[in-house]
Amino acid sequence: LSGKGCRAKGHSFERWVARELRKVFPKARRHLEYQQSQAQGIDIDETGIYRIQCKRGRRYAPLTKIEEIKLCPIEGGIPVLVTKADNKDPIACLPFDHFLHLVKNQK
Repeated sequence: LSGKGCRAKGHSFERWVARELRKVFPKARRHLEYQQSQAQGIDIDETGIYRIQCKRGRRYAPLTKIEEIKLCPIEGGIPVLVTKADNKDPIACLPFDHFLHLVKNQK
């Protein structure tokens, strides 16, 4: 795909993630960054404490992409990387301590 095609594929994935997240966060929507100075590494807004970065490509994004998420020192948040590779299911990656917290609360 060309650069334009890759961007379209990424934006389409962000819209899909936002739609899926509306099942839990009814106001979830794409975060539109028009200036690099506004860049926080967050692709989806209105998701509570979760700061979500979406990556779509031929392969799953490297886990280091989660480092693109800039957490506010005051508000904090839980960084989550949602990535999808061609012909693969999407996966979400988050810090292990928060994963453990979620699992403990499922009992």
